[in-house]
Amino acid sequence: MPKYVTCPEPFAPLFDMAENLIVPYFDDFKRNPEEGSITVAEERYVIYRGDSMAIAMKQQLTSVLGNGAGVVIYQIGKATGAADAKFYFEKTGVQDPGQRLAMGPVSFALGGYANVTILPESAPSPNEDYLLVYDHPNSYEAEAHIKAGLKTDNPVDFLNAGYSAGWCSEAFGLKLEAKEITCKAMGDPQCRFVMAPGRRLRDRVKEMKAIYGL
Repeated sequence: MPKYVTCPEPFAPLFDMAENLIVPYFDDFKRNPEEGSITVAEERYVIYRGDSMAIAMKQQLTSVLGNGAGVVIYQIGKATGAADAKFYFEKTGVQDPGQRLAMGPVSFALGGYANVTILPESAPSPNEDYLLVYDHPNSYEAEAHIKAGLKTDNPVDFLNAGYSAGWCSEAFGLKLEAKEITCKAMGDPQCRFVMAPGRRLRDRVKEMKAIYGL
């Protein structure tokens, strides 16, 4: 069974494969403070504090953009997820959309964003019927808000949602969007997301809320 992703049994072989591909890259972690660099498999990485990204950046953007701050953070996440996906797809040569998808949550966990639980309602297909329903236990964005004692009536995992949408869009060649429907920062028991093609996302969210009694 996969170590970094929780999923229904039929998906397990995909995530086992993904871990075998992605983990060796992150095992090649080098920190060279004399040169001011951190590399993973010879690729330059930069470490930010979770609180700085989840709270300080959002507050600064909100002071400039108001309610549009969340959209900007989501789009930053989406661009980052898409770029990382392209990099790993080229590195590994993986072509199968399902295998490409599976690599995302593994990279996501190893990068410190959150771990991922894929829920049984998920049916990721390479067409307009695509549906992914998943939780982000231990999300750095929600954790930062809880740790800081910040009260919120809205979900806060904008970058997490965008990253997963960007990665999966690249994996399947679809224009996918993700929406957080419950959030620990709001007092919910989990941070839960629904991902679908943009024009179908609203309906998919309604369906999942009905299933979960939200």
